[in-house]
Amino acid sequence: MSGSGLEGIRPGPLRSGLERTLGATLWKSAGPVSDAFILATEPFAVLNGPVGSGKTVAFIKKAFVEAMRMRPIGPGNARRYVLGIWRESYKALWATTIRSWWKFIPEDMPGTRWLGTRGRPAEHIINFEDGWGPVEMIVRFGAFSEAMDPEELRGSEFTDAGLNEIDLMPKILIEAISGRVGRDPTRAQMGRAGRIFGDCNAPSVMSDIYQMFWQDEQDGFRLYRQPGAFEVGAENLDNISLDYYRDIVAKNAKNQNYVRRMVHNIPGVNTGDDIVYPEYDDVRHFSKETLPVEKMIPVTIGADGGLTPAAVFQQEMPDGQVRWLAEVQTERAGESAFAAAVSAVMSLPRFRGCEFNFVPDPATFAGEDTVEGSWASRVGKLLGLVAHKAQTNDVGVRHEAVRSFLTRTLDGGRPGFLLDPSCKGIRRGFLESYAFQKTRGTNDISSVRKSFDSHVHDAGQYCAMETGSARSRHRSSALAAERQARRQEGNRGGRYNPLSRGR
Repeated sequence: MSGSGLEGIRPGPLRSGLERTLGATLWKSAGPVSDAFILATEPFAVLNGPVGSGKTVAFIKKAFVEAMRMRPIGPGNARRYVLGIWRESYKALWATTIRSWWKFIPEDMPGTRWLGTRGRPAEHIINFEDGWGPVEMIVRFGAFSEAMDPEELRGSEFTDAGLNEIDLMPKILIEAISGRVGRDPTRAQMGRAGRIFGDCNAPSVMSDIYQMFWQDEQDGFRLYRQPGAFEVGAENLDNISLDYYRDIVAKNAKNQNYVRRMVHNIPGVNTGDDIVYPEYDDVRHFSKETLPVEKMIPVTIGADGGLTPAAVFQQEMPDGQVRWLAEVQTERAGESAFAAAVSAVMSLPRFRGCEFNFVPDPATFAGEDTVEGSWASRVGKLLGLVAHKAQTNDVGVRHEAVRSFLTRTLDGGRPGFLLDPSCKGIRRGFLESYAFQKTRGTNDISSVRKSFDSHVHDAGQYCAMETGSARSRHRSSALAAERQARRQEGNRGGRYNPLSRGR
């Protein structure tokens, strides 16, 4: 484990029946991400990786590292550590979590005592010594039933909590557990707050854990993402070869949603629906940092109308890279409310000094010849912009416009598309919620399933069809100067003919 950082935590040979298991197997490193998770000190840390990546071993290893890190609080420098390990059901707890635990610390191992029977809570009391003295480690196994009330956790006291397969647990129960850690021993005795750690495969983007760790950044929360099986730096390949993953891919050739989540470690669909853009790569196309706005390039605002109006802000870089910089999602917003939401983004410091090109859905131009005008023109006036009708409403053309830059590779291998981290609805849609809906009883894909995120994706498509156009690449002032130059050139060569000017 050279260079892993764990050498400073492991205090030497363990003086108990645990020595054989912990010394030979448990301390073997799966990879740098796993090791960083094991050493993590954040209040809430989650290890995420593909199937077979060593998450379970890292989860168990972290439990022992935290136990050995404890301050002595008893006679003879004794340390006490009480860990609550939880699953979403007792069936899963006994079939997988406890079964995996027993592989490393058998229930009848000398120096340990097991209490509990299948289908109910259990407890494993483990007494061992390391280079700094004795450790009393009490591991309590529990599960959340579907009807469990968080109030039932009152009275439970742990040092830390370990949440195995955390993506299957509801947020309300995770929050309830957070109030039960740091209580035995007390925070004053430990010298630190209680911690929660968990592990999971790539979750559904509709899950609570996705919102907590992938979508919203919160102080004290840290996601440790292992690379996908075929990415550079994939972990635990010394124990399972790439053939293991190739076999999974081959056996699930008709279930690419499973392959994306369990092999490539990409959050997304866990249903039978097919996502519209399987070409989207969350590692390659998603920017972890706010994308800069180039003030000399117009910002295209695509807009989708209706009861759930949405907007997307896009720029096309000189090298052809398309960037979606911001989004607006509203529900049952009138024209004024929607325009105010779009205007608020336009007024952000990063967009000050920009020129905007407003491109709404062609359907929103209905009523243009009436006294009141169309939805597009009315919203345009509220924004101080002229509305330009998007090229088409044809779904196939719109999807291909987006797909064209998702599949584009620029010089140096750079992606042809980048998504700003503020675009949470668009990201959810790419990963899961913007999907085709299959006709019941058939394998035919009939249409895109309507969701809250489908509207912002429609808005993005109206932007996408603008790529390559003059309005997308040049500010109106630059276009005006270009037109004037052509007129002057034409005048020098004879009478200017406006019908023969270049486009």
